[in-house]
Amino acid sequence: MMEWSTSRQRLLILVAIAGAFSAGAAARAASPAPISLHPQNPHYFLWRDKPTILITSGEHYGAVLNRAFDYKRYLDALQSYGFNLTRTFTGAYCEAVGAFNIEKNTLAPAPGDLLCPWARSNQSGYANGGNKFDLTQWDPEYFRRLSDFVEEAGKRGIVVELVLFCPFYEDSMWNLSPMNAHNNVNGIGTMPRTEVYTLKHPDLLAVQDAMVHRIVEALKDFDNLYYEICNEPYFGGVTEDWQAHIAETIVAAETEFAHKHLIAQNIANNTKKIENPNPRVSIFNFHYAKPPVAVEQNYHLNKVIGDDETGFAGDDRVKPYRLEGWDFIIAGGAVYSNLDYSFAVGHEDGSNKINAPGGGGPELQSHLRILKDFIHKFDFIRMQPNNSIVKTALPQGITARVLAEPGQAYAIYVNGGGLTELALDLPPGQYRAEWVNTKTGRTDKAEPFQHESSVQTLRPPAYTDDIALRLIRLIPLRNERALVFKSTFDDPDLKGWRSSGNTPTVVQDRVRAGTGAMRTSLDKNKDRFPNRTEIQGPSAEVGKEYWYGFSILLPEDYIADPIWEIVAQWQGVPDNALGEKWRNPVLALSTTNGRWSWVSRWDAKSNTFENGQRQYGGIREYDLGEYDRGVWTDWVVHVKWSYHEDGFLKIWKNGNQVIDQNGPNAFNDAKGPFFKMGLYKGWGERNSDRDGVARRVLYHDEFRMAGDEATYQDVAPGAN
Repeated sequence: MMEWSTSRQRLLILVAIAGAFSAGAAARAASPAPISLHPQNPHYFLWRDKPTILITSGEHYGAVLNRAFDYKRYLDALQSYGFNLTRTFTGAYCEAVGAFNIEKNTLAPAPGDLLCPWARSNQSGYANGGNKFDLTQWDPEYFRRLSDFVEEAGKRGIVVELVLFCPFYEDSMWNLSPMNAHNNVNGIGTMPRTEVYTLKHPDLLAVQDAMVHRIVEALKDFDNLYYEICNEPYFGGVTEDWQAHIAETIVAAETEFAHKHLIAQNIANNTKKIENPNPRVSIFNFHYAKPPVAVEQNYHLNKVIGDDETGFAGDDRVKPYRLEGWDFIIAGGAVYSNLDYSFAVGHEDGSNKINAPGGGGPELQSHLRILKDFIHKFDFIRMQPNNSIVKTALPQGITARVLAEPGQAYAIYVNGGGLTELALDLPPGQYRAEWVNTKTGRTDKAEPFQHESSVQTLRPPAYTDDIALRLIRLIPLRNERALVFKSTFDDPDLKGWRSSGNTPTVVQDRVRAGTGAMRTSLDKNKDRFPNRTEIQGPSAEVGKEYWYGFSILLPEDYIADPIWEIVAQWQGVPDNALGEKWRNPVLALSTTNGRWSWVSRWDAKSNTFENGQRQYGGIREYDLGEYDRGVWTDWVVHVKWSYHEDGFLKIWKNGNQVIDQNGPNAFNDAKGPFFKMGLYKGWGERNSDRDGVARRVLYHDEFRMAGDEATYQDVAPGAN
């Protein structure tokens, strides 16, 4: 037994242990980039160059820490079902046989079979058999097993969610932990279980920091890995400041690494609105998230929302978990992980007879594979939750969730049996509807249809419990002859445009479609023109009909600002011979105060300034609600420019019509309005510094303009 004279000495030695691993963390040979948030839609993952959603039904977290568990056989089973995730614990926590009424629990190793980061000492007395642990020494067998587990998972296309810590729900669990003073030779861990994961005990905290450093160092080169700070920290006294500390420890350990791994935080059971998200956290996990309210509550954070544990639903081994998985993923979640008690020591293929308060087994595994295959057939990076398209008054007990790429594709899930019809608000076009059986994966009914009006009613086949709908718009090729002007920014120049103020640039890292997009940057303290970075394009004729399409991306850090800002506009040309001066835009799109808004102006007078100041014939404003950041927003405008009653203005946002205005919409000018996009910001006005940001960056792409012979499809962003 190693003797420790004071707590101070213990702390110094353990901090030195932790520091030794960070000191050796110099960048090594290049390794593949780990799984990350998708740059175009951070609600999902990018892994091995593919958009990814993680779905699994896996063992109870003991694959590494339980020496008797054959993890290669287990990973083979996950691969056979097409799963791409497994969740596992480090060994700092384990359970006693019979805990939670689970028979053959993989988190409850047989006596002598617990592996954890710390090596065994030569002193007997561990509570579950074998020698006590030495918290200053690492176990080579454990780290070989941990690294091999992650490597073998990666070979099979499986991501590992490594959960570093777990609270001690009962004293019986704390009594099994190597961090308990009764189970180590270091005299560390004399506090009650509710203080283990706090900042109250520096010597124990140093042990935890050292463990995190050692694990992070060991796994630095794996691309199929992310870390969760702590399982269910809302139990057992785990504090928020301790969680923040561990997150910082992970970041510090990876400082010198070429690639950094994502960090996840377990937020709550069921649901909770996150008020102060930790900026180090990229994945916010929930347990038993049914219904999936947590996704809607936290979608604005533009991070992954996961349901990384479900179970304990009683004797029904299949149905509740299938329903929860479909609901959560179609609600916009990106992780679904079920506790599957069919996996056990000796039954790593999933053949265990379940005697536990949860489910699993081959039937559920096949059902979840259907879900995984269903969602991965969509270009879900371009999709967002949009239940508003459902216009049916749903009977009690039935819900319908929609994940939509408006105007292009819709993934719809109906939870609850007996629905006879589903009314959907869709843009005009030709569609194919496929009703998918969630139990067999077969398409039970398929039908093409031509949709002309705003609402289309579909009738599902007979089903029980639940059904899914794959709705695809059959997109014809564009009529390029109908286009008056096209600029998709795939060339590095701004051909056909001229600058207004500062000149935007063309980039390749944030694109809606193709290979390039326009990047607009405006800095009121540094730019030559402090309030305008725009490009000016084609003109229209008053009295004629036109279609316009374009897309805008507001980055993740686009802060809501009260000073007005116009991101697209149609500007009327004043009749100088009449003494007319420049006026506000005829039509303008703004992002002021964190909200999308449109303003339409018109005037039938030959001179808007005939009384010495501008006096419009009419103004109409449209508030379209809060804008989304980190995703492209598509706009289509169909207009007949006129200052008479024969004019009209129709605008679609992401495929949904949001404005339908009849009557005048233009000025009585000799020349029609011309289009501009970029950023025009009210920094030049009096008191504009108050509460305002100093710099803006945003992106535009996919601009098209067409005449009256065109259709929606000819100008819609991203279409073929």
